[in-house]
Amino acid sequence: MDSLYSAADPIEAEILRGYLENHGIAVDVVGAALWGASGELPAGSGPRLLLRDDADRDRARELLRVYEHRRHAGASWICRCGEPSPIHFETCWACGQERPA
Repeated sequence: MDSLYSAADPIEAEILRGYLENHGIAVDVVGAALWGASGELPAGSGPRLLLRDDADRDRARELLRVYEHRRHAGASWICRCGEPSPIHFETCWACGQERPA
């Protein structure tokens, strides 16, 4: 299995694992346990996502591209309940409703 994505930290890795899983793409998170030793280990030793089925690679890369775009956009969306949430949140942090399309 080749590395699909190098996450910034274990939390981002788990968020992305769930994001891809919600879109029917199975990945494994590896290296998250090494996070406590960051700074002592070589660069690139942090959490990574590994794709279980190579046939999902193109779709997974597209979803990750969308994630990266939203993450760096700094934008937010307003839920029907009135609460703003960062654009990379798929559901409202306050009430749990899904982000509108």
